[in-house]
Amino acid sequence: MTQHSPAIGAPGSWVPPWPLIGAKFTELRKRRVLVTVTVAFTIALPVIFYGIRLIYHLSNPARYAPAGAPGAFATAGTVMDEFGFIIAITLGVTAGTADLTDGMFRHLVITGRSRLALYLARIPAGLSILLALAAVGFTVACLVTAFLSSPEPASAVAVSPGDMIRSGLWLELDLIIGFTVGLGLGSLMGQRTVPVILLIVMEIIITPALADHALPNFINGERLLVGVAMDQLKPAALAGGTTIGPGGGPRELHIPPMPTWAMVTVILGWIIGWSAIGAWKMATRDA
Repeated sequence: MTQHSPAIGAPGSWVPPWPLIGAKFTELRKRRVLVTVTVAFTIALPVIFYGIRLIYHLSNPARYAPAGAPGAFATAGTVMDEFGFIIAITLGVTAGTADLTDGMFRHLVITGRSRLALYLARIPAGLSILLALAAVGFTVACLVTAFLSSPEPASAVAVSPGDMIRSGLWLELDLIIGFTVGLGLGSLMGQRTVPVILLIVMEIIITPALADHALPNFINGERLLVGVAMDQLKPAALAGGTTIGPGGGPRELHIPPMPTWAMVTVILGWIIGWSAIGAWKMATRDA
């Protein structure tokens, strides 16, 4: 009888071993189109944004503000958030449906590996790609803001290192939400197109519409939407950034502020809830 290595883990264990996580990481990394789009939305987007601002400023400094102006940081952060959320959804849905669409799910099941472990392995594998690339893109925004700005008038609020750290953590949290929700919904529905469309509609249409209009008899229902909770948790340095939702322009909060515990509960509820739904569907799906 062969004894299983501790590094590999028992086949029936629900804890995903490192080799399994590494295998899922490799599967996602080999999807070149997906990785290329992820790089474009996380790294190329801020590089192009600040590159255009720099060209404008160098061509006409009197008319165009420096590339690293605080207002540009807010806009870059908000655009990275919204496009990043979309790519996080896409990556999560792909991770949740790859085995089904590739016809590998049956082969994985008959190995005796825990289905829960197969599901959980996708989370660190996907997030290691997404968060690392997003961190590089956000670092570009921070460096430009720190070194390519100009002295601001006394009335202006500069972006401090603490603001950058809080903004970076907020952006990473938003990507984690997008990935885990996409992973869970993709696993539940067993396909890619419909979950991606539904979540994009939620991000660029439903969330801005509800955040901009307080419905007196439905305020608590609006607060259950994770995007509304994240908007109220958004750092001040990112406030006022241009959005891509209905109306465009800076997004202002029209819903009464939520208590901190309520925001944390909604955010954790979406992450844990959709992860549980996706894991349950994988555990009960017919091989």
